[in-house]
Amino acid sequence: MIEHIEQEIQELLAQVGVQGKIELSRPPKAEMGDFAYACFAPAKEAGKNPVEFASELAEKLQSEDEGLVADVKAFGPYVNFFLDPVLLAQKVFTALTSSYGAHQLGAEKTCLVEFACPNPMKAFHLGHLKNLISGESVARILENVGYAVKRINYQGDVGMHIAKTLWGLFDLKDQFEAMKDQPLKKQVEFLGEAYAHGARYFEKGDAEKAEVVAYNQKVYEKDESIQDVYTVARNWSLEYFDHMYKRMDSGFDRLYFESEVFTRGKELVQEGLKEGTFKESDGAVIFEGSAHDLHDRVFLNSKGFTTYEAKELGLAEMHVQEFHPDKVVHLVGKEQSEYFKVLFKAIDIVFPELQGKEVHLPGGFLQLKGDQKMSSRTGNVVTGDQLIDAVTDRISQIMSDNDIVQDGILETVSLAALKYTMLKSGVSKDVAFDIEESVSVSGNSGPYLLYTVARINSILDKGNFSADTPVDIKSVHPAEKALLLLISEYPSRTKEAGEQMDPSIVAQYMFDLAQQFQRFYAACSVLQDDVNIQQFRLHLISSVKQVMVHGLNLLGITSVEHM
Repeated sequence: MIEHIEQEIQELLAQVGVQGKIELSRPPKAEMGDFAYACFAPAKEAGKNPVEFASELAEKLQSEDEGLVADVKAFGPYVNFFLDPVLLAQKVFTALTSSYGAHQLGAEKTCLVEFACPNPMKAFHLGHLKNLISGESVARILENVGYAVKRINYQGDVGMHIAKTLWGLFDLKDQFEAMKDQPLKKQVEFLGEAYAHGARYFEKGDAEKAEVVAYNQKVYEKDESIQDVYTVARNWSLEYFDHMYKRMDSGFDRLYFESEVFTRGKELVQEGLKEGTFKESDGAVIFEGSAHDLHDRVFLNSKGFTTYEAKELGLAEMHVQEFHPDKVVHLVGKEQSEYFKVLFKAIDIVFPELQGKEVHLPGGFLQLKGDQKMSSRTGNVVTGDQLIDAVTDRISQIMSDNDIVQDGILETVSLAALKYTMLKSGVSKDVAFDIEESVSVSGNSGPYLLYTVARINSILDKGNFSADTPVDIKSVHPAEKALLLLISEYPSRTKEAGEQMDPSIVAQYMFDLAQQFQRFYAACSVLQDDVNIQQFRLHLISSVKQVMVHGLNLLGITSVEHM
């Protein structure tokens, strides 16, 4: 909606001879108006002093039919516009349909968003949790701007981590058999123990390393001697991952696995070798990224095994065959940025239909404040479930006199704390997670946003609000106008978030809106004797609620009625 307001100001300026696209800014103080136009460039073109030019331009604008613009004043080298608050309120209320904040930038386009990607037989650690939260939010934001989004998940069910776990499971076979009757959580914890056991054995010496590597060969060859154990352990992991996705209100349209792409990946590299896309080098097959101002990467090693890069080619082919995507977003750690530059160049050549469609959205790291770097190699790893439980426990402690436990929203508030903390800084930023900060109901946190929505619901209930009640707007308080202006900015923020695939833009807006509501609430009594004023303010805060619920949903956060 803010674009329409700016367009109206641009048309007003055009009436007095200011042509072309203009840039507007928001003045630092409310008493200086609602929008400002800097006169430096046009003044220079006219050969005039910017202050003088602004004064003359403001005088010309005063005589125009201004519509939404109620007044125009010069402030130094700026021409500032004051909007009619009553007309602004009418326009905002009219614009607030059910699709407010949505766009059609990606209409009739399919976008694959690859995220989470935990490896079977390894822990679902904090990095996976952050990636899952970020990816789900990015997917929702892209859906909000019109894309048909397919959530995909690429998992490594072959490789040395599998070999180490299998060696551990066979060495601990009695314990493994006993685990088959245990709850899923214990089964997955045991897989972590088996992996750590195998990893320690692998480090003992060359003979032990060769023994574990032999299991890797058996995995790739689908050797019958390991299939039963492999299948049971893999299923435990996938069932547990599915539990995590559901707990976090996420899910996937397609799970891809390395086991289904490595054979085709090898074939594609061998075909590309004949065509000159790939080159032989010291017994391996490489892609010469150096010919494209990148670096070279191995796609088949000297023993003929596929590397991650070759497997990605097989995966890319499946993407094309199954979805024919217009965009493929890979939400993967930022340390993989150089890897993806080379990979995407190779994909562009092998699959011209994907040229320019592959995007790496780099993800940051997540650690608990003060914790050492986590490693599942030793079995000393904090899992996603453990962090969720820790946050939930802390919220139940600080809100012990609240009804959130009885109301069944304890986990909702906990997940809001987690998700908002991980999204507010940006997908690519590292997060040092502080439980106390995340659960605060008075700071920049998920619970604070939910509390704001709950407070609005309480006022609406007390005022017996009905959206069908007509509103007769006589006047608008400055705090109300500030709230209306911020609401008018929401569509532009969701559009920007979609273009940049950045949930932090929505998160920051949500916090700004919650704070502006609190300022309004402190300045303006909603429930009062004057029926017109009460109805206007009830409609206004209902509008705030609508935007907040929509924005929270884009962040993957479920709203609450009361708190």
